[in-house]
Amino acid sequence: MTAKLSAEPQTPRSVCNVYAYLTSDNARKSFDKPATCDPASYYLSEGAYHSARAILLQMECIILRTLSFDVKIVTPHHLAMTYLQTLGVFQSEPSSKSRAVAARTLAHLNLALFSPQLLYLTNQPIALAVAAIYLASREVGVKLPGNEWWEVFDVEREDLGFLVVAMRSCEAWIRAEKEKWLDRPCPLDIGELEVELKRRDQDSDG
Repeated sequence: MTAKLSAEPQTPRSVCNVYAYLTSDNARKSFDKPATCDPASYYLSEGAYHSARAILLQMECIILRTLSFDVKIVTPHHLAMTYLQTLGVFQSEPSSKSRAVAARTLAHLNLALFSPQLLYLTNQPIALAVAAIYLASREVGVKLPGNEWWEVFDVEREDLGFLVVAMRSCEAWIRAEKEKWLDRPCPLDIGELEVELKRRDQDSDG
């Protein structure tokens, strides 16, 4: 479903091919080492593809029914681009700095999806967009108009400060998680996920 709504929609075959690659033994040995696995280890035959496609579409139907087909959602990404234009970052002829600010803004918003603080569930899209713009403009060195420009978008200083700190901490948390998974494969199906959850319960009890 996400692939269908992205800027570059992907076909079910592409999704199934990627999943077949990720679940191949050699591809899951390490995050750091370049993939050297034999293509035959993740080849998806025509029959296997049709089976995987049927499961994929079935899961999509289950998700849509669970959501009552209500898939209207406001994301901070397009809000951030609109706010950058409002703040005058985008001129008639975009500069290298304005492009850099836009790229860094989207990068912070994408990185925040991995936040252990569940920023997308606990904060409004407007606040997320403003925090990403704040970080990106400081990183690139673009001065925005006004001393407290975020108030124009009805974002409080305290909320902005919390989100900025949370977004900055995402990268360190992701690096720590990467180190944690170097020696074992990441769970990609229900069985592996149940094993991982059981292991975590045992670690917390011990």
